[in-house]
Amino acid sequence: MNKQFKGRTEDADSVFLSADFWKPGARIAGKVIRTFESENGPCYVLDLVNPVQIDGESVEQVSIGNLTGFRMALQAASIDRLQVSDVVHLECTGLKSTTKGSPRANFEIEVTRP
Repeated sequence: MNKQFKGRTEDADSVFLSADFWKPGARIAGKVIRTFESENGPCYVLDLVNPVQIDGESVEQVSIGNLTGFRMALQAASIDRLQVSDVVHLECTGLKSTTKGSPRANFEIEVTRP
């Protein structure tokens, strides 16, 4: 028996939490429901515990990209990447000046893996 699978890009689309979102004290918590690769590395889609406001809209599902500070926080937690079903608590703890012109967001991360 053949199996058939269908999907639409729009069904997998979610708002990216860009560097502009991350100001000191900004925080999210949620469960990783999907991972994907971008030209900048791994990205994660989270179903949030509490929605966030993005451009005046309440959003319950977000994507987190490969921000340098995020990647460093994962490394500090002794993990290379998130996995589907991980529960993540992420908070921006500050911004650090860089030589690239835009500041790096620093993060505190807690990951619970079932």
